[in-house]
Amino acid sequence: MLYKSTYGISPYVAGVLLAAFSLAGCSSLRTYPNDLEKNLVIRTETDSGSMFSKVRAEVDIFNITANCKTEYQGTVNLNEPFIEVGIPPDKLSYMVFVFSNSSFLANSSSTMSHETLLKARAGYNYDIKVSYMGDIYNVAISENHSREPKGRNIDLRDLSACKSDGVRRN
Repeated sequence: MLYKSTYGISPYVAGVLLAAFSLAGCSSLRTYPNDLEKNLVIRTETDSGSMFSKVRAEVDIFNITANCKTEYQGTVNLNEPFIEVGIPPDKLSYMVFVFSNSSFLANSSSTMSHETLLKARAGYNYDIKVSYMGDIYNVAISENHSREPKGRNIDLRDLSACKSDGVRRN
């Protein structure tokens, strides 16, 4: 039996559209504005090791308040091998790199994340290498300045370092 809607679309299509709009409205993720001067270069390399699985990477970016609370700013999908991002210089930012792995044959998925606090210094650039290769997740950060011939590696620090290590918030 064929159903007709008074609005010109079938009840099935209306249901699918309603479900899509509902899911879109429930998502708390928003795109990071990325309107600051670009001081981060994120290089992403992912390989699931199988044509039946897929790896997706993204980074959630947060500002840190004076009392070490996070304020979500947005998410950057790391779906290109090279992405430039701008974060506020001389202020503490919290970045959570999220790797999502899904397997079509096993009908399974998993998520892994690496987090870090970073206080980007004015005049410096940061090279972040994000990778998932052979079931190994990795995030490596280096800091570079045009006047210095060699950069330095930055250790990843979790959010508790904001209070316990005496990290200055602003």
